[in-house]
Amino acid sequence: MRTVAAALLLLLSASVMAQDVMGVDAFDGVVDFSMTTKRLHGLIETEPWEEIDNNRFFILQGSVASTTVLDPNPESYFALVELVDSEWIGLEQIGIYRVQVLLTGPEFAALVPARMPRDPGPEIIQTNDELLVVGRFGILEFTDGSQLPVVQAYHIRK
Repeated sequence: MRTVAAALLLLLSASVMAQDVMGVDAFDGVVDFSMTTKRLHGLIETEPWEEIDNNRFFILQGSVASTTVLDPNPESYFALVELVDSEWIGLEQIGIYRVQVLLTGPEFAALVPARMPRDPGPEIIQTNDELLVVGRFGILEFTDGSQLPVVQAYHIRK
């Protein structure tokens, strides 16, 4: 009886581990978990944009340095959030890494209003807030021909 129970337990644990591996493979096919704000900043600054996989999502973390609302209309809402991460380099220097995050659509209009309310609630994104952003890399092209590398946000969490 014990050998049957042990065999069933071994079979069950092997099945769970196999399902877990398949889940990790599926996750890695959709999300580039190795991409960080620092690494993306380096690729953007040195301009090998073709090396950035725009078919996979990134999960980036950083502080809000600035917000710019370009179209406050909720139906066509369009804003940029400058996300910044930093680290000490030795004892005397700080490395600063910046990425522009593009917010489009009505779901973001309430998070970054064109005019800051007198008493903003906890949902309002403000300067120095820590954010976790899920997005994809893209190039924003302006009418004058200039380009801005951005991360198109799909989800944001404070």
